Amino acid sequence: MDAFEFLSSPVTWAITVVSCLYILYKYVTSQFNYFVDQGIPGPKPVPFFGNMWGLWKKNTAEYDVSLVKKYGKIFGYFDGPNPNLWITDLEMIKAIFVKDFDHFVDRRAFKFKSNIVRKWLTVLEGQEWKDVRSSVTPAFTTGKIKKMSLLINDCVHKLCDSIAAQTEGKINAKLIFNAFTMDVIARCAFGLKIDNLGDKDDPFIQNAQIIFNPPSVKTPLILLPFTYPKLFSLFGESLFVSKELKFFFQLLQNMLQERSQSKEKYHDFIEVADEAISAFTKDVGGKKVAMWSREEIEEIVMGQSTLFMLAGFDTTATTLTSTCFELARNPDIQDKLYDSIITKLEDHDDICHELIQDMPYLEQVILEVLRFYPAAVRTERQCTKDISYDNGRINIKAGVIITVPIYALHHMEEYYPNPEKFDPERWTPENKAKRSPYSFMAFGVGPRNCVGMRFAMEEMKMAVCTLVKKFRFFTVKETPEKLQFDDGFQSVLQPIHAILGIESR
Repeated sequence: MDAFEFLSSPVTWAITVVSCLYILYKYVTSQFNYFVDQGIPGPKPVPFFGNMWGLWKKNTAEYDVSLVKKYGKIFGYFDGPNPNLWITDLEMIKAIFVKDFDHFVDRRAFKFKSNIVRKWLTVLEGQEWKDVRSSVTPAFTTGKIKKMSLLINDCVHKLCDSIAAQTEGKINAKLIFNAFTMDVIARCAFGLKIDNLGDKDDPFIQNAQIIFNPPSVKTPLILLPFTYPKLFSLFGESLFVSKELKFFFQLLQNMLQERSQSKEKYHDFIEVADEAISAFTKDVGGKKVAMWSREEIEEIVMGQSTLFMLAGFDTTATTLTSTCFELARNPDIQDKLYDSIITKLEDHDDICHELIQDMPYLEQVILEVLRFYPAAVRTERQCTKDISYDNGRINIKAGVIITVPIYALHHMEEYYPNPEKFDPERWTPENKAKRSPYSFMAFGVGPRNCVGMRFAMEEMKMAVCTLVKKFRFFTVKETPEKLQFDDGFQSVLQPIHAILGIESR
């Protein structure tokens, strides 16, 4: 048999295929003893998928609760071949997110070619993240939020007009609040005024709807960035950085160019972010010079504006939907909130920034909603330097992902007695003082927490306060006993069937 016959024979091909599959199998299972060797419990992984097979068909929040109940506060999990340490132990959360932050500066690493996406705060790593975070933070000071509050208030009044126009006496809460949050984002992050409910053919709305309703969350394709991030970097970016997302990049670029020729003040996020980032400096030879070129500044502004949209749309709409659902289900809480609003209005002409900052019960209600229905189901960090805990029993090597299942954490009896009861009294100053701050992760904790937290709270307080002043929410026959959420590998809770009755006061 000559060489050609040998290489082309079925036996040779069979041996080659089997050998390649064996090598691949050994590679994808090479770390499967990582947690077992340390005595850390966890579900048994399967080759290629780890513990993630079938996630696109499950309810993520319920799945996470079941894992924590079965395996405890610290357990091992596998994203494909990659080890992922899940924690709900408060001392571990404090250590990883705060005390030992220099070992866990980064989030899960997703590599993108797009210069704009690479500037997202959620994607940036190390010193570059620290620089951009420091430059963006001044855009969210109390003074800047107060100015943007006027834009939010305009959107709230348009929301109230839309609700008042409902002739059936009931609303699909998630649909209504999707429209509202998109209006706020258009005004504050893109400097645009749109009629979200009335003009569904607007290109802004059409492109946003495609971005926020990707079919991949219910298919195995959603696992690719988590199981094989390098493969995703090579082939998957086109699925994420879509033509719809590029539409918003171009929209922002055009707007920045137009504004560079104008002296008009807008008081929106684009303006305050541009000013803050442009003012950020570095020391060169004893002199303060601009940290970035004008091109880089525009990339950072466009990056944070699109991230503002992606991070702020579903999360805020879900929280407002959940809030109104619980107010409808708990009329005593709704009445108490209404009375507190009316009392405060004796000292103010109307609902405004100053009023909502001085309403403790409003904050208690929203914090309990964020506890009961944390919009972000999980949060993560990636280890950048090897570190050990528990006298060397738990060893975390560089590259390992740390996951806090926020929804599961917020529903643990140990931290929140009777966790399935909606109870704003948990958030009185006296009751808050009894709990560790690390038991509440709706906005994350530590240096890499949510930079837009103040803006989100301003938006939600303004909306809830105005809505409760003008309307009463109540249950109807279509209102479920318990708020339900869509299945699929969702990073944000997606309420479904949130039909509520509503009437003017």
